[in-house]
Amino acid sequence: MKIAVDCYESGAFATGVGRSIENILKELVPMMPDEKFIALSREPIDKYVPPNIVQHVLSPDRGYFRWQNGPFRRKLKQIQPDILIASNYTLPVLSRWKSILIVHDVSFVSHPEWYSTKESLKKKFLVQRSVRKAEYVVVVSRTVKGELMKYLDVEPGKIEVVYHGVDNRFQKSPENRIAEWKQKKGLNNKLIVGYLGSIFNRRHLPVLVKSMELLRRDLPELVLYVVGKDMTHPPQDVATLVKKDWIKWEERLESEDIPLFYSALDVFTYISEYEGFGLPPLEALACGTVPVVLNKSSLGEIYQDMAFLSDEPVIDQVADALKKAIQDDLAKSLIFENFAQKRSLFSWKNSANGFKRLIDNIGRHRHA
Repeated sequence: MKIAVDCYESGAFATGVGRSIENILKELVPMMPDEKFIALSREPIDKYVPPNIVQHVLSPDRGYFRWQNGPFRRKLKQIQPDILIASNYTLPVLSRWKSILIVHDVSFVSHPEWYSTKESLKKKFLVQRSVRKAEYVVVVSRTVKGELMKYLDVEPGKIEVVYHGVDNRFQKSPENRIAEWKQKKGLNNKLIVGYLGSIFNRRHLPVLVKSMELLRRDLPELVLYVVGKDMTHPPQDVATLVKKDWIKWEERLESEDIPLFYSALDVFTYISEYEGFGLPPLEALACGTVPVVLNKSSLGEIYQDMAFLSDEPVIDQVADALKKAIQDDLAKSLIFENFAQKRSLFSWKNSANGFKRLIDNIGRHRHA
C-alpha cells in the first residue's frame, strides 16, 4: 500500500504536532517494510531514511489551509495513496482517500471564547466535516475522546486513543553541558523555573509570573525562563509582562537544544487550563526535571502522579505547587519513580503500534 502523510508541521522548527508525527513515522516505517510511505512537507526532513519512505517537499503557501488544499492535495491526486494519515486536525476539503485523522484537541468547541468567532466556526466546520469522512480518528487522550463524542457527536468505535511518547533524545544532559548552557544564557547560580510552548491565554502566563513574584520574596535567586511565541487571543501584552530582569523570554529554540533546556531547569511549569495531551511535561520528566501542571483536562488524566498539581490557576495555589517542586525532595523522588514505572506506556513505539493496527484494519477491508 501507498501511505501518504501530512508533515506540514515538521522540520527544523517543528511544532508539537510536527514532532509527534516525525516520531511516530520513525517507529512506524520500519515496522511495515512492505508498505511505501510518502511524507509530504514544506521543508526537507532529515529524519527519514529510504528504502520504504520518500519525501516530497511542496512549495509553502500562505498558511496551512491553502497549502493543504493547494500543493498538498494536487500531490495526493498525482500519488493516489491507498491511505492518508492526516496529522493536523483536518482533511483536504475535497479529500477522497481513506484516511486516519489525528485530532489533538477540540478546544475550539469546548472553549470557543479562546478564539475569534470566525476562527472557531471555521475550525469546527472543517474538523467536523473531516471526522465524518475519516475511517478512524486518532486522539491523544481519553479527555479528547470524550469531548469528540460530546461536542462533535463522533461514534466511540471510530475513535482510537493513542498516547504520545517521549523521544529517546530526551535525557538528562551532562553536567558540563548544562553548566555551559547556563553560562551562555546568563543563568549561573540561579534556581530556574521554565516554560516551553506557544503562549496562549489558557496557559496563564500572568498567573505564573505573579506566583514567581510571590516566591521571590523568600527565594530571590529564582528566575523564569519562557520559550514560546505569543499567540494570545484576546491579545495580552506579553512583552511588557515578561520585561523583568529575572525573566528570560525567547520565542524558539533549535530542536537539538530543547533537551538541554529541560535539563538545565529546576522546575518545569505548564499551568494550562486545557490540553489535548500536554507533551512538554513528559519531555521534562525524561530530562530529569519535575513538572508543575494544572489539574485539569488531559493534564489531570496523564500527570496525576507524575507532577506537582495546582487545582486552579490562582496565584497562591500555583506558588505553593512551585515551592513544593523546588523544596520537597521526597515528593520529587516519588514522582520520578512513578514516571520510570509508566515510561513504557509513553513510547513512540507504542504510538506507532496503534497506527499500525488501524492501517492493517483498513488494508484488510480494502482486500475483503
